Amino acid sequence: MKTEKIGAYKSQDKKKGIDFIFEGEIRFGPTYYKVKLNGQLLENRIFGFEFKWHPNSTFLALQEWLTIDYQKGPLTALTLIDLQKGKFAKISTAEKGFIKPIKFEDDLIIFEKEYLANGKIVEYAIKLDEIKIWE
Repeated sequence: MKTEKIGAYKSQDKKKGIDFIFEGEIRFGPTYYKVKLNGQLLENRIFGFEFKWHPNSTFLALQEWLTIDYQKGPLTALTLIDLQKGKFAKISTAEKGFIKPIKFEDDLIIFEKEYLANGKIVEYAIKLDEIKIWE
């Protein structure tokens, strides 16, 4: 299978970048990708094409897919990357739904969970300094 880079996206300070590389497509569903952050592949992870850079280029929020199994999914997580420390945190998950980072505002990450089966969309906000699950 040929891998295809679909785009390179720079942070606001133009010092960091992510590349989305087409990986596959869910039956009757969206496509998913591997991601390179600053040229380094994020190993053993796949992502949807939803992301937001922090205005100060200190964080990157991504929609991470936790399974591509049609029967179990969608199962997605909002994964936050601390670009200064190189650490990751899965700060929320959506079973049978998709998480979408909306924006960074003051000290918050704002995101929504969309559940396609019932058409429900719920918005959430988490304070960045309250995230303790960094790995």
